[in-house]
Amino acid sequence: MVAPHLRGLLAGMVMAGLVVGCSAGGTAAPAAKPAAAPTSAAAPQSASAAPTAPPALEPARIVYTTIAAAQAPFWIAEEAGYFREQGLDVPPLQRVEPGATLLAALHNGEVDFVAAGGPSLVLGYLQGLETMIFGSTQDVLETEIVVQPDIRSVDDLRGKIIAVSRLKAISDLAARLGVERYGLDPDRDVQIRGTGGNAESLAALQTGTVAAASISVPAVFEAHRRGYPTLIDVTAMRIPFTNGSVGATKNTLTQRPAAAEKVLRALAQATARLKTDREFAAQVVGKYSRIEDADALRGTVDVYAPLMKVDPYPDLEAVQAVLDAEEHPAARTTRPEQVVDTRAAEAVRRSGFLDRLPKE
Repeated sequence: MVAPHLRGLLAGMVMAGLVVGCSAGGTAAPAAKPAAAPTSAAAPQSASAAPTAPPALEPARIVYTTIAAAQAPFWIAEEAGYFREQGLDVPPLQRVEPGATLLAALHNGEVDFVAAGGPSLVLGYLQGLETMIFGSTQDVLETEIVVQPDIRSVDDLRGKIIAVSRLKAISDLAARLGVERYGLDPDRDVQIRGTGGNAESLAALQTGTVAAASISVPAVFEAHRRGYPTLIDVTAMRIPFTNGSVGATKNTLTQRPAAAEKVLRALAQATARLKTDREFAAQVVGKYSRIEDADALRGTVDVYAPLMKVDPYPDLEAVQAVLDAEEHPAARTTRPEQVVDTRAAEAVRRSGFLDRLPKE
């Protein structure tokens, strides 16, 4: 269920007074008396030009679904103040369980925008809940399968248990695709068991109840420290898959297009910050993951920086991969264009905003 973790540019135009002054000089030259009139009228003009209060921030309830660095753009946008800079009033970010819990929160209007893996949002769409992917910060899988020290080859996994955070989660899909690429059938040759999260999967390794675990960084570094090596590096395979998706309901995107665009602008800023200020990014990841190992945190950012993209435009090939992995019958006849709403991402591209962000 929900567990709390955390939470413009103003331009002033003063040319109006100058224009009035220039206009007055042109008409007042023939007579002194008319020239005095603009002077007496200048006081109210000056008062009206006084600085006004900034526009009110637009409320936006945003949640994320997992304690993994794939969610880092949302965390950085919160910590660096980018949501507020873009005109959004976002309460402290909250975590909500993926799948049914997340979909219920979206459907019931309890949240507006979500950071989630593609599978939850695609499943919601297939179930008729009209959940849409309108942005993405990462379009490849990032996972490694770490193993007990006595597991020396992929074939050694036959008949063994692989721990994943949850069935149907990114770690589950990555494990299945990973072993499949090495010739194993994930449904017959191995057993896949949900544990609840990366920490729980590590604990299962520690107690010996599983032979392997599909986990992401920074948990991978902790596994290595404890003596569990990586057997399959799914990240290195660069498998297309919508992993860092940004979602909302079709109704929200239709009624609040400006808010959706602001969310994507803030995330673009945050992703650019992750790529160009890795020390800050590591601090933020540490805060949300509660990992204190500085080397592991820096290593996590180093892994994710090349995987993440500043342009949040959804990748249709990556969404198709999510549909291909989904067991819902409707997935076979659904096209990625039906699940994706690109209007906000297109608006961000047209604005030139991305061109003004810092580059690596």
